[in-house]
Amino acid sequence: MLWGMYEPHRQQKEPSGCMQTIVISRLIIGILLIPLALIGGGIVAVLVAFYLLTIHPLFALLFIVAAAAALIGVARWESRRASRERPPGDSDR
Repeated sequence: MLWGMYEPHRQQKEPSGCMQTIVISRLIIGILLIPLALIGGGIVAVLVAFYLLTIHPLFALLFIVAAAAALIGVARWESRRASRERPPGDSDR
């Protein structure tokens, strides 16, 4: 009678190779997404600057100044964010 109620312990299956590939691919894409976006954005910015230069040189100059101001602003923001996350007394030697 007891044999009918007893279910043997099943071993857990390892995730398939396909699932591991998907997880690794998502991890790599997550790491490389920002640098690739920055490279693509830089290329687009250069092309836009050249196009604006064909219209009028002042438009290109204004675009370059705005892009430089944006880069400086992002660099300052990142510097402040990094200094808040650094533990007190930790110095870069």
